[in-house]
Amino acid sequence: MSTFAEDIERAAGGAERIEAVVIGPFGLGSIDDDDDLYDQRDDQKIPRDKLGRVLSWREARPLLDYDYDNGFGAPDCHAVYVWTADKVLWVTQYDGATTIDSAPRSPRDCIPYMPGGG
Repeated sequence: MSTFAEDIERAAGGAERIEAVVIGPFGLGSIDDDDDLYDQRDDQKIPRDKLGRVLSWREARPLLDYDYDNGFGAPDCHAVYVWTADKVLWVTQYDGATTIDSAPRSPRDCIPYMPGGG
């Protein structure tokens, strides 16, 4: 089992390639929800002043380095946008399974796919 940060690194192709991260609310919550509404363990709690702000990977990684369940059920991680030199990544959930998807950062020839397809 890997941590959320490790899965982001794997999807990005390596930690050294991550340029910036913006962290959003946990799971299906809203950034306006009270902290009591979040079903988070202590290691998943991120200070509100870090949410919605552009962070370096060095600053964001320790906040996202927690065990999470990417299996079926509500998302067990924070919403994120992650930028590398080549792509933008985000969390996708399909049929209860959580994955990290990406798209090219700039226009280029490629074959688009539809996340969640079989």
